[in-house]
This record gives sequence, C-alpha cells and structure tokens, in this order.
Amino acid sequence: MTQSDLRTGGRTLAEVDLGEVRHNVRTLLRRATGSRLMVVVKADAYGHGSVEVARAALEAGAGSLAVVTAEEGAELRQAGIDAPVLVFTDLLPEKLALAGEHRLTVTAHSLPSARLAARYPDLKVHLKVNTGMNRWGVAPEEVGEARRVLGGSLSGIYTHLASADSDPGATRRQLDVFDRVLAGHPLGGLTVHAANSAGTLWHPRSHYDLVRPGVAVYGLHPGGDHGDPASEGLRPALSLRSYVAAVRRLQPGDGVSYGLTFRAPGPMYAATVPVGYAEGYRRTLSGGAEALVRGERRPLLGRVTMDAAVFGVDREVEVGDEVVLLGVQGEECVAAEELGSRAGTINYEITTGINPRRVERSYLENERS
Repeated sequence: MTQSDLRTGGRTLAEVDLGEVRHNVRTLLRRATGSRLMVVVKADAYGHGSVEVARAALEAGAGSLAVVTAEEGAELRQAGIDAPVLVFTDLLPEKLALAGEHRLTVTAHSLPSARLAARYPDLKVHLKVNTGMNRWGVAPEEVGEARRVLGGSLSGIYTHLASADSDPGATRRQLDVFDRVLAGHPLGGLTVHAANSAGTLWHPRSHYDLVRPGVAVYGLHPGGDHGDPASEGLRPALSLRSYVAAVRRLQPGDGVSYGLTFRAPGPMYAATVPVGYAEGYRRTLSGGAEALVRGERRPLLGRVTMDAAVFGVDREVEVGDEVVLLGVQGEECVAAEELGSRAGTINYEITTGINPRRVERSYLENERS
C-alpha cells in the first residue's frame, strides 16, 4: 500500500478479510458440538462492519445474529438480511415498536420489561435469566411469573457467562443455577442458550441449543489482553494501516511530540504517521507500542496525539511507506491482544474503538484453507 493508495479514501485504512470471518465461523461451528450458531454483530461487528460480517457469517453456516439496539437490527434488515436477529438489552416502548416493524426478537430481562414486551403480541421474546453476573436478567425465582406474563410470545431463554474465559468454577456455578431453572419450568419448544465465545471454546456444557460467539468470530482471543487466537484455530480478520507522511533526523536530546516525553538518545530517524486517538489509536499506547514498517517493528516515540504518532525508523524508510499498526507485515505481527495489553485495555476495545468517520474500511475475500 502506498501513500497515494491511502489518499484515495483517507489517511488510515482498516482492512477486513471476510474470508477469515468465514473461517472463524466454521471453526466455531466445529467446536459447538452440533449446536446452532448465533453470531454477535453488535457495535458494528466489533468495529468490522455489521452488514458485511453478517452476510459472511451466514454464508459460512451461522443461523442467526445478535445486536444490542433496535437500530442495529434495523440496519441489518434494511440491508436485506432476513435471518433471525436477537436484541440483547432493554428497549423503550418506541424501540419495541421499531423492533416489531423489523421482525426483531427482543429480550425481557426483568418483570417490568416482560410486561412491556407483552403489550406487543407480534413480538418474539427471549427471557434472560440472571445466574450470577448481576447485570441483566430476571431472578431465577421470577422465571415462572415472567413466562406467564409473556405467554405465547416467549420463544427462547438464556443467560450470560461472566467469567468463562478465566474462572471455570464460577462458570460451573452459573450453569448449575441455569440448569435448575430449566429443570423447574416446562420450557419445551424454547431455544436455550448461554455460551459466549469463551463458553463456545472451553465449556461444552454451555452449548445447549445454540452458541452465540462474538469476539472469536473476528479472530480475537476471548482472554482480552492475552492469549493467542491461533491456539484456538482462529484468524484475526482486521488490520489497521497507514503510511509514513514525513521522515526527519533527530539529534541527541531532541524531543518528540507533546510534552517532549521522548528524547533521542543519539542520532536517529523519526517517521510521522497520520494516525492518532481520533482514529482510535489510543493515547494510552504512548511510549509503549510498536508498528511495522518494511517488515520490522518500530517503536512509538513519545505521546500519541489526536491526529498523529511518531515512530523510530532507520534512514531507508521513505515517505509513502506502509505502516501496519494492527496486523501482519512480512513475518511480523502486531496483534489486538498486544495492543490491548500495552494500552491497559482489551482487544475488544481496540477494534471497536476504531473511528469509522476517520478510518475507511475496505473488504477482502481471501479464502485460505
């Protein structure tokens, strides 16, 4: 990629390989031991593009989709996607009407929300049960009343695992609670689900009728700031690329960027790259991250600013050279897990934080075996 290539659409480009999305979906289906697959495409598919990812996932064998807002579901419908779509969280009355208009399945996560959803008899509803995460969900002892309120509109029941990536004991206790709920109520004909990405990969007991992975679909590790996706057969789908906009020679003691927090220890070269926290390249990476230029890791010098970052390079680097901030170049790779760890966050936030108003997306169709 050259400087002129990027300038046709912007300063920085996010490339999404839909072939890798398809690979990850097929990998997760194999791990799901016969359960159906619901792909989570909330938050614009974790920064990857909800419509494009949804289409690729369905083509690869997913049977349904999940979002967080009625507007996210409506966007899928307006793009011609007809698969079942579940909305995870609370909806105001006017949003329930929007959900009904677009044939979205909604969630009742409390008795008041069940009563509200019941006012819209054409809506399909899944009941969420709080088994220990204490964020959304009816209490186990309220399931019977919620089911009575919802009547024939109830089509599914589910829970969410709080620490399937890190605490098998807590996961087991949550599933014990959920299984007691399932055993205590006549739930024939309802779709039962619990597994997120970590549950799909590591807790077969949580698979039930369907699994609903999110981050793993994008080739990211459920551990967040650690773990190698390749160890689970997953392939990252997104790369973030920019270019060298300027190269300058620094003398010993010269400072770089706001606050001059970096001082050149000797003669060296510095490359200015037009990417900053307005693009989603986080300020907390300052002084601690690396990017790839000409197949080599290059250290970030000083602070990331709103519109630019500066990296240490050698004299052969030229204006227009490709800079890979996230992804692969040559034999080197900067993973989202690495950036998450260096930024004090998780891989989820790295990709969802990419600003679509400043970073153009492009899509590839590389299908590897």
